[in-house]
Amino acid sequence: MKRILTICIIAVCCITAGYAQKAKFGHVDYGAIMKEMPGIDTAQQALVEYQQELEAVGKQMADEFKAKQTEYANLANTTTSSAILKVKEDELTKLYTRIQDFVSSSEMDIQNKQIELLKPFQDKLMDAIKKVAEAGKYTYIFDITMCAYHTDTEDITAAVKNELGIK
Repeated sequence: MKRILTICIIAVCCITAGYAQKAKFGHVDYGAIMKEMPGIDTAQQALVEYQQELEAVGKQMADEFKAKQTEYANLANTTTSSAILKVKEDELTKLYTRIQDFVSSSEMDIQNKQIELLKPFQDKLMDAIKKVAEAGKYTYIFDITMCAYHTDTEDITAAVKNELGIK
């Protein structure tokens, strides 16, 4: 009986000691590191250029729509037949629908391009954070921009930059 009691006490002490270990928290400025990563500015510039290309196409479509709208308005003020006006009206409707579809697909294309261009940088940064966290035996690492309040955490931003080779 004493033996069982001793084993239970030892087990409780071991379990309690495991829970008594204090978790180690750290924080990192994810956005600041991303801005400093080599090559990120090139990726962001490529994204801006891609957006500008799509905007130029959208502007051409909008200009074409305005021209057709003006043409329709001019025809409506004359003695043009209703059949011709109907054809022009249908053209305007189709062009407007095409513009709406283009805007929707452009938004998706921009998001996909952003993922394509920035994902390698994000993956590299997350790998560096993971390495620093494992080396420092951190339980949690928080992004400082997402944390409203923190105390008793260590800033590992410099260590992550060092891991990435950023000076």
